[in-house]
Amino acid sequence: MSAQLEIRQYKGGGRHAHDFVQVLFPMRGAMRLDIEGKSDVVSSHRIAVIPEGHEHDFVPSADCRLMVLDVERGDIAGDLPSAIVTPVDPFLWRLFSLLSEEVATDGRRAQDAASLALTGLRLVKPSAPAPRADARIAAVLSLADGGVAAMAREAGLGQSQFHALFRATTGRSPRQHRLALMLDRAVDRLTGTRDPVSAIAYDLGYQNVSSFNRLFKQRFGVTPTEFRRNG
Repeated sequence: MSAQLEIRQYKGGGRHAHDFVQVLFPMRGAMRLDIEGKSDVVSSHRIAVIPEGHEHDFVPSADCRLMVLDVERGDIAGDLPSAIVTPVDPFLWRLFSLLSEEVATDGRRAQDAASLALTGLRLVKPSAPAPRADARIAAVLSLADGGVAAMAREAGLGQSQFHALFRATTGRSPRQHRLALMLDRAVDRLTGTRDPVSAIAYDLGYQNVSSFNRLFKQRFGVTPTEFRRNG
């Protein structure tokens, strides 16, 4: 098959697998993915890569709109990202957004857009862990609830050194990791319970519900209430 690019909206999932690689570019809303037991949420400025033969399922928000690239593995240069979801630099995300707009306006441009999307994928920078830092940082990733100082102590590092090694290993700061972890827990609560949004915010350590709503929308494109209602 040649690379195929489409604009799609999904209403629901269903576990399945493809004999090709699928790349998801969320242009609006968000989608929770589960790929062979690993889960993450893909939203604006992040792409998801589903390798061929991997069983997966998904839960989209009602307003979820994606640019979807179906491509043979041999047509993708280099190794596939090891993580389900990979952040994309703003300039590169702008390219993908322009391609999405082009295809949405004129579907006949999809083949040309697919070629440009493949070129853009070669510029996506995978997170490359620093070998010496990996073991110490990986051991404390789940301790984010205790704060950055506690994580640094557990890793046996001073805070400045801990910050540098943490970013080298994960590609983001300890604060960004802690925020991402908390928001992912919020998604689990929103989809798995009927707890009020305010209760979820307070349980996660937010003193201000409006602040929680703002940060949630920045990551997923919708407020917690909209996410629950749409999902």
